[in-house]
Amino acid sequence: MKTILLFLLVSGSAFAQWIVNDPVNTAVNTVIQGNQVAQHAEILRQWALQIDRLNEQIRQLRDQLAEVRHMREVLGDPSTAGAEIVLRELGADELGRAYGETATALRRLVDTAESLRNTMDDTVAPLDDRTALGRPFARQSVPYRRYAAVEQMAANLEHVQALGAARRAALQRDLAETMELLRTAGTQAEVDKLQAKISALNGQLAAVDGQQRQAAAQLQAQQILNDNQAAKERQDLLEKQVAEERETLAAFGAWQAGMKLMPTSYTQP
Repeated sequence: MKTILLFLLVSGSAFAQWIVNDPVNTAVNTVIQGNQVAQHAEILRQWALQIDRLNEQIRQLRDQLAEVRHMREVLGDPSTAGAEIVLRELGADELGRAYGETATALRRLVDTAESLRNTMDDTVAPLDDRTALGRPFARQSVPYRRYAAVEQMAANLEHVQALGAARRAALQRDLAETMELLRTAGTQAEVDKLQAKISALNGQLAAVDGQQRQAAAQLQAQQILNDNQAAKERQDLLEKQVAEERETLAAFGAWQAGMKLMPTSYTQP
């Protein structure tokens, strides 16, 4: 009996150590593992493609950087090229050029005698120093200085307009040529330079127009001053006339009050 029980215990232990092999489960696990390996390989392949793209982008950026450096060496730095090309092609003196004189300088140039002889291109007759009877007289020059100032301002305006018209035509031609160059520019550095030049040309056009408006304003201001002075002189003359009449009446009253009329003869009617 003991021998049988021992055999059963030993046999039970032996049966417990046997490996159960399920063919279906093994096949399923093999397929799953195969899919995982394939997915992992696909992920690695995609990563490799992304790394290749990144490397290609890095190479392109390096090429672009090298091209920009080369352009700066050949054409100059775009950030500073604008001012250089403007000063080189337009000229610093030309950028700061002013047409015409100031009102103060024009008033100092006033010539009364020249103004009296001025015929305004034969549109008016000159003023001579003779009366209607043909006799000469001494003319006071001071009252005519204001009119000579207006004529000086008008001449300055005509001068500024003539120079401004020529300068504007040249600037417009240069602007048209620069716009055409900008249309065909191949690099960003060239675009920056041409845009800076265009801005300077537009600024010059605005400056020329501003100087013409300033000359016209000087002429108008001088005429206003003349009208203002004439109004002051009329008011001054009126007050002087009133004051003179009062003084005359006062003097006549005092003289009349001091008179004593005594009859030298009397006749009885």
